[in-house]
Amino acid sequence: MKTPRLLSLSLLLLALFAPAAFAQAAEENPAVETAPQGFKLKGIDGKTYDSEKMRGEVLVVSFGATWCVPCTWELEAIEELKVEYAKKPVKFFWVSVEDPKRTSDNLLRHYAKERRLTVPVLRDPRSETFLRYETTTRLPVLVFFDRAGRFEAPAHRGMPQDITVYKQMVRERVNALLAGDDARASGGAADR
Repeated sequence: MKTPRLLSLSLLLLALFAPAAFAQAAEENPAVETAPQGFKLKGIDGKTYDSEKMRGEVLVVSFGATWCVPCTWELEAIEELKVEYAKKPVKFFWVSVEDPKRTSDNLLRHYAKERRLTVPVLRDPRSETFLRYETTTRLPVLVFFDRAGRFEAPAHRGMPQDITVYKQMVRERVNALLAGDDARASGGAADR
C-alpha cells in the first residue's frame, strides 16, 4: 500500500516542480538570457547554424526529442511545409533537446534517415537555446524568426493529431511574417 501512495506523491511533486526546475536552470545558467534572441547551434551534419547569418529569411525552428510522439507528427508537417515554401525565403529546422550521452549523433542520424528528414537536425544538448523561448517541458515547441532575425512571440506549444490544422497555423504565421516584411519594405520605400 505504501508503494502506490509514494509513487502518486512522487508523480505529483514531479508535475508541480519540473517546470520550476527548467525555470531555475534558466536563472542559474548565465548562457541563457531572459530576452529571446537568435541561435547558434551545431547540426548533426557537422555544420554550425547561426540565425544571425540567415537574416533575410523567415526561420521556423522546432524543438523536440526522438521519444516524443507528437514531435514525429510535427516533423511530417514540417517536411511537407518545407516543400510548399521551397521557392520562398523560409528555412525550417529541427532541434533535439536531448542529452548527447543518451541520444548520440548516430542515433539522431538514424532517426532522421528513418523519417526521411531533409530539414537540418540541430543539437541543443543542455536546452539553453530552448529555454530562451519556453520554460515548460511540453514538446514540441515551435518558434519563428522574421527576416530581420527577431523572435516572433509567442512560441507555439504542442502538436494536435490533425496535421492539417497544424500546417494551417504554421502557414498563417509564416505568411504573416513574409507579408509583414514586404509591407515594411514597400512602406519604407513609399515614405522616401
